[in-house]
Amino acid sequence: MKITIIGAGNVGASIAYALILRELIDEIILIDINKDLLFARELELSQSIAAFNFDIKITCTDDYTYSKDSQVVIFSAGVARKEGQSRDELFAINSKIMLECAKNIKKFNNDPLFIIVSNPVDFLLNALYESKLFSLKKIIAMAGVLDNARFKYEVSKKLDIKTSYIDTKLIGFHNDSMVLVKSQSKVQNKALSEVLNKQDIVQIEQEVKTGGAKIIKYLKTSAYLAPASACVRMIEALKSGEFLPVCVILDGEYGIRKKAFGVMARISLDGVLETLELKLDNQEQITLENSFVQYNYK
Repeated sequence: MKITIIGAGNVGASIAYALILRELIDEIILIDINKDLLFARELELSQSIAAFNFDIKITCTDDYTYSKDSQVVIFSAGVARKEGQSRDELFAINSKIMLECAKNIKKFNNDPLFIIVSNPVDFLLNALYESKLFSLKKIIAMAGVLDNARFKYEVSKKLDIKTSYIDTKLIGFHNDSMVLVKSQSKVQNKALSEVLNKQDIVQIEQEVKTGGAKIIKYLKTSAYLAPASACVRMIEALKSGEFLPVCVILDGEYGIRKKAFGVMARISLDGVLETLELKLDNQEQITLENSFVQYNYK
């Protein structure tokens, strides 16, 4: 598999490194405008490949011609969200960068699977869809896998058990209005409400929704290791066919058409194969409807 990653910053480099460690690719193209950064990334990543004796080709460049015939393109460029910065401000900057990069990709690739990792993912996906550069089913965004990992981690921490014992579900936007589908989440096949009290569940939900902001506060930049891991999980799912929380352009699910939203979906190199509309309890449905109203989705 040949993958092009746009953006050689912390997120892009971490994605490339994780892809190498998981041996998921044959070739990586890492694109950025910062030539010094590219030189350093190519040295480190190439040396990492050599350390493991892997047969993986890597090219770090500012030339989009090297992206030709990529099966997957990952957009991780743009600016990272700063403490106190609104998502609208971030969108104004990153949407312009993304569309310029997408147009360059289009020159050398017909219709690759295009995955958005940069924030705000939901609204960047809307902008990419409206550009009509790529097929509707071939454009997706990462965030739900990351948020769901945070959900699973917080449950694991609260109960002091392995994350492998936990099956959580999550849909919605990558912001405070995300919907943790607690009614469909289980711990060792027991409902979440059977193993946690209401106060614990409320606390977990708050921790999940503020997980990214806390990292910004203490790290002074956005998270990058966990987002990279979440993106790589999506690449693994291209072959496994498992359902993951992925941001896609909906076609009637939850009453939404032609707009980006996070749902449970199966993906492949051909794009979105299937979406799963979860049954929500009354409170989850109210939270969902409120998020639609907040962002003018209905």
